[in-house]
Amino acid sequence: MKKIVTIAGTRPEWTKLSALIPLLDKEFDHILVHTGQHYSYNMDKIFFEELKLREPNYCLEVGSGTQAEQVGKGMIEFEKILVNEKPDLVIVFADTNAPLTGALVASKLHIPVCHIEAGCRSFNRRMPEEINRIVADHCSEMFFPPDKAAYKNLRKEGIPKEKIFLKGRTIYDACLRIKKLALKTNILEKLNLEKEKYAAVTIHRAENTNNIEVLKGLVNSLNEISELIKIVFPIHPRTKKVLEENNIKLNDKILITEPLGYLEFTNLLINSKFTMSDSGSIQEEGVIYNVPCLILRNETEWTEFVDAGKNILLTTNPEKIISITKDLLNNEEKLKQMREIKIKHKKNVCKKIVWILKNEFEKGL
Repeated sequence: MKKIVTIAGTRPEWTKLSALIPLLDKEFDHILVHTGQHYSYNMDKIFFEELKLREPNYCLEVGSGTQAEQVGKGMIEFEKILVNEKPDLVIVFADTNAPLTGALVASKLHIPVCHIEAGCRSFNRRMPEEINRIVADHCSEMFFPPDKAAYKNLRKEGIPKEKIFLKGRTIYDACLRIKKLALKTNILEKLNLEKEKYAAVTIHRAENTNNIEVLKGLVNSLNEISELIKIVFPIHPRTKKVLEENNIKLNDKILITEPLGYLEFTNLLINSKFTMSDSGSIQEEGVIYNVPCLILRNETEWTEFVDAGKNILLTTNPEKIISITKDLLNNEEKLKQMREIKIKHKKNVCKKIVWILKNEFEKGL
């Protein structure tokens, strides 16, 4: 039986891998490695329990720290695991420090790398995620892009088409599994919320939290919008810390919570009028759950949803954020039209990935 090591380290990665991991466990000698980038209980352990995911075989315990500290420590510890386990393939996912760590170490040891959610590009190299994506792709041997745009990016960068497998998004399979569990939670009752009477907000990306002027602009925008609709803001620890250190105040009308369990947050998202977020995963989940996502960024790797009119790229310009959001709140028909736009999702993506992996091993990967 072929041995595969999968490395990941954040909630979005584990979410999107949650439907794939059991299939890999069934068909391969499968080893899970957690980098430990998300390490608090609400950000990690409770998440594994809720999604009924098995415990990882290893944790690198990189914790918090600078990009270099996380990646450096991760590489040192991950190399030890690969030298000991001698896998036939390493799977990396998406664009956090985990795929950068995994792809660099594996490729240096001449172990083939498979990058799932490959080829995504924001074309903004100031984003750490963009560097992670590019490096992981160019250390890989197999590629599973989520959409045609990502496929085209890989081809433009010289990746041979026979190494690229366009099968869709693992998150669709995951969301089908998660929705049933999420709707059993009572988060709306706990927070005294009514369906579609609030907006769910998240902000966590470095380009928004590290730039104080940008963060102030986002908060000022939310403060003004909260006068028109209730905003629920499960606040990321890093975002909370930066707000406190810089004395940036949120309107009292904004309902601030600690990070929610994943199922609770999914329920919150599903029942919101719309979401405002800088998260790539929430952009995808919003589309799958048919919740309009207003993107608090200046660019997005999920351009197809914006081009289709399903999501809106607000930018980080406060005037644009306020103007566009107010227009939607004053014009219910526009929100209705966004919900009516249909996006076709490829099904059984995880099963197809496993089948392709088995086929590639038979061909001599």
